Amino acid sequence: MLANERKRRIVDYLKLKRRATIEELLTLMDCSISTLRRDLNELEKEKSLRRVHGGAELTQDLSEELSISEKTSKNIQEKEEIAQKALSKIKDGDIIFLDAGTTTGILAELINQSHLYLTIVTNSVSHLAKLTDDRLIVYLLGGRVKKVTDAIIGSQALEQLSAYQFNSAFVGANGFDNEHGAMTPDHEEAAIKGLAVKQSQNAFILADSSKLGQMSFVKFANSEEVELITENN
Repeated sequence: MLANERKRRIVDYLKLKRRATIEELLTLMDCSISTLRRDLNELEKEKSLRRVHGGAELTQDLSEELSISEKTSKNIQEKEEIAQKALSKIKDGDIIFLDAGTTTGILAELINQSHLYLTIVTNSVSHLAKLTDDRLIVYLLGGRVKKVTDAIIGSQALEQLSAYQFNSAFVGANGFDNEHGAMTPDHEEAAIKGLAVKQSQNAFILADSSKLGQMSFVKFANSEEVELITENN
């Protein structure tokens, strides 16, 4: 296989997986480790990827925002595990905030199937359709709908949200690490997420392991303000 074809396959694989180990790439490429390392070094110089311990990850566009449909097909099993763990944090009678997102969407479905009596505030139109049981009192924030992520954002949503207090908030993030906290690409979505965290006694970040150590454009919470729920904890 020619060098350009090998490098194209490496980048395509990282676009799918975001991060890969040397062992994964060796299996994919069926080449020597010295050849693979040379390809990775060249791709890093071209800023197509970043070398990390034991492998490589895709170079990030900090403003990148996947659509809700693109997110739905990624890391489904991990998101289901995270949603189950998040459900265990909710007590009967709680008032909670459910952020827009695919993992919180799975959590909404689990809540609807549970026996919990809850008051729920959300900024997701699609979550509203999942929270149909009579046990649930549901408030949908008003404002502008950002269709690509199904999130209601803007000053009207912020004003309404500022009047509420929550036992718990369940919020998604595009990137998270202990130094930089929780991050997302859009400053208007970050404003909603950050305010929900501040208005909550307990704030949980729902993020699969592909988001850990990743950077995004806008920080909305420090790591000490939130509890991370991922498939590995």
